[in-house]
Amino acid sequence: MTNAEEKLKAYNMNDLKRLAKTISVKNYSTFKKDDLIKEITATQKQPETALYAYKYIDEASFSTWKQAAETKKNEADYSLEEIFGLYIMGYAFEDTEKEDHFYLTDTVVELYNEVDTIENMEARLEVQRRLNLIRAALHLYGIVSFEQLIHLFKKYYDEDVTSKELVDFLEGSPYDISIDEDKAQIVIDDMNYAQYEMVRKLQGDRPYYEPEFGKFIKFSDPNYIDESSNHKNLKEWIKKNVDVPKSKHESIYISLLQLIMRGEKQDEIIKYLMSLNVEFSNVNDQREFFDNVAGIVENTRHFKYRGHKESELKTKTIVKEVKVGRNDPCPCGSGKKYKKCCGA
Repeated sequence: MTNAEEKLKAYNMNDLKRLAKTISVKNYSTFKKDDLIKEITATQKQPETALYAYKYIDEASFSTWKQAAETKKNEADYSLEEIFGLYIMGYAFEDTEKEDHFYLTDTVVELYNEVDTIENMEARLEVQRRLNLIRAALHLYGIVSFEQLIHLFKKYYDEDVTSKELVDFLEGSPYDISIDEDKAQIVIDDMNYAQYEMVRKLQGDRPYYEPEFGKFIKFSDPNYIDESSNHKNLKEWIKKNVDVPKSKHESIYISLLQLIMRGEKQDEIIKYLMSLNVEFSNVNDQREFFDNVAGIVENTRHFKYRGHKESELKTKTIVKEVKVGRNDPCPCGSGKKYKKCCGA
């Protein structure tokens, strides 16, 4: 663990103000750097701030926090994925000597124990339930109208929400979600203006992809990929043809998918493969590889198609979804049985 005040001295004023805004430091724009750091660390120690983190941080960060509290470990380092929610709240920092290694602050264990109550856990589950639906919609569509979100809450949760309630909820979240009240829509945080213009134009008035709830909510995980047979073929190809430790297969798979979905030319993909010491032995092998790449493009869900695959738009197909059993855990993350939650 580490001392927050010392770590915050390395932040610039813009980052400090962003953190101060996230944790609701009053009049944060009026403070000089040293005073702002003191206000931030004082606010971080308040039970109200800890409760805010308790309700809103992602599940991976929550598990890390809980484990630290239970084990009372004084020294540990984590990946960003394991502590992201705590990181944006200023409860975790990157080690300046070890890139991509993160540490918890000194107060984090005590704060967890203060706010970990049954009542607060119920509040967390409700917040996460809402966040998961919104995350799933953003990861599928990129740009989501308020009207569609209202429809999804009714369809999947049988819950009536208003545009104002959605805006208030999203503005209360520590996560960066672009809210455009004039156009009555939200936009995924890593989409720039040029990408937005292109995606919105291509979306047109297409219907949104709305699978059975158990499938839809899987998209709340930013790392979830709705894999087709072509995706699985690429994974097998990497295992057979790329001579690297097994632990690196997944990162190579993701890198290739990123190249493919950015629409990079064959030469760029071949260049990346050559950096891995992979070359095609003959023309047929290369043609087979890129035929599979074409299949991946056709069978990947796109923002521009509002979550649909290109292959789904070409033919009218009936997709059989995996149904959630009434006694199964509810996929929304509430911890309750499906029949007593979203399936009631």
